Amino acid sequence: MSFEGSLIILICCVLVPAYYWNVIFEDHDPQTSRWLIAWACKGVVVPVVVWMVFNSGISPRMPPLMPEIAIAQSGGATWTSATLDVTADGLLVIGSYWAAITLGWLATLIATRASNRTDFIGLSVFWCLVLTPLVWPILHFSGWKGVGFAGMVWLLPVVHCTMSLAPSKKPCPIYSRAIAKMKFGRYAEAESAVIRELEKCEDDFDGWMLLADLYANQFNDLPEADRTIREICDQPKITGVQISIALHRLAGWHLKLGENPVAARDALEVICQKLPGSHVARMARQRMDQLPATREELQEQLKGRSFPLPALSEILDEGVDHTKPETNHADAALLANQYAEKLKRDPNNVPEREKLARILAERLGEVDLAIEQLELLIGMPEQPVQKMTEWLSLVAAWQLNYRHDNAAARKPLERLVHEYPRTAQAFAAQRRLNLMEMELRVSRAVSAGVS
Repeated sequence: MSFEGSLIILICCVLVPAYYWNVIFEDHDPQTSRWLIAWACKGVVVPVVVWMVFNSGISPRMPPLMPEIAIAQSGGATWTSATLDVTADGLLVIGSYWAAITLGWLATLIATRASNRTDFIGLSVFWCLVLTPLVWPILHFSGWKGVGFAGMVWLLPVVHCTMSLAPSKKPCPIYSRAIAKMKFGRYAEAESAVIRELEKCEDDFDGWMLLADLYANQFNDLPEADRTIREICDQPKITGVQISIALHRLAGWHLKLGENPVAARDALEVICQKLPGSHVARMARQRMDQLPATREELQEQLKGRSFPLPALSEILDEGVDHTKPETNHADAALLANQYAEKLKRDPNNVPEREKLARILAERLGEVDLAIEQLELLIGMPEQPVQKMTEWLSLVAAWQLNYRHDNAAARKPLERLVHEYPRTAQAFAAQRRLNLMEMELRVSRAVSAGVS
């Protein structure tokens, strides 16, 4: 075969395994690509160069290895054609051996990754049996020079038919370096580290969220964070839960950093548009209903206006202040209705239920309804100790001051003492229980003396 034909076959022997390499490693990791190039250089380029140098006969001290070239040189004739012929044979052997070894390595890799080893073994045995009649003549007529081609004939169908059994394992991005740089305040380097990891897995949700968080909270670039979040939500592999998480976080940034309830509402509206009728859409709609309409209303909320719950000792010791002017009953009822409507949309809104209870008891005189609201709050799981003690204190105070029912007040007082013994409210409750016990004893003694 001519030198040009051998060179073309050599290129094909390199390109065919390279194609299947790229199919199996479809993540296109730069490291695996560099490994393939290095392997091709070691297995093809270097042997070809060495073969040509040792058969060139350029120096008397380095005679050619192949006898054809030596005979041509000794006869005084031109030996260029003989050199090219020998080189052509070397190209065929080197290329075919390298391709066979590479395909064998790919077949081994598929075997280790295969989800069903039985199918892999069955397909491999089938193709080996089918192609044996073709492999035997190659080995018979070509000898050791045809071993590489025989291996290619056997292994190429095996790799082609079994590579679907081995799903590609994309490298998992690791953001520990980026997080470490963030802790040291090196945010620009952290951004670069996150981007490098995202190049390994372009649709990684956690990486994009980390990048958006950097833009919003460290670079104060809320528009870029907004753009990043919306691009995340347009990715084809993202789930509904991830869309909800990303847009809720974006809405929080618009409220906290931009003080822009309109932009926050727009972010939540995207959830309702992308996932209509879903649970996450209903949650987004509930949060939208709770958002202030304007920036001014948001700023009023951020001032932290509180409805203070006085300590138990203050309520019990001071009693009911009858000197306070009567408030407008209609205004109080209207305000209570507003809080009740909000609670219909979000029954777990603790501050609104707390305010409703205070209005019912202190402005409308509906003590029983107010105590029911506080009991609902007390029954909610995972409430802070400070709030639990305040609510129990208020229930006891209302029982004593408004209903004058010592027996009903004893239950929340005893609960304060037993469940929250080291709080200020517990000490005040114990003191009140002692006073109530003394009053009861005095009352019994007086009754016994009279009788």
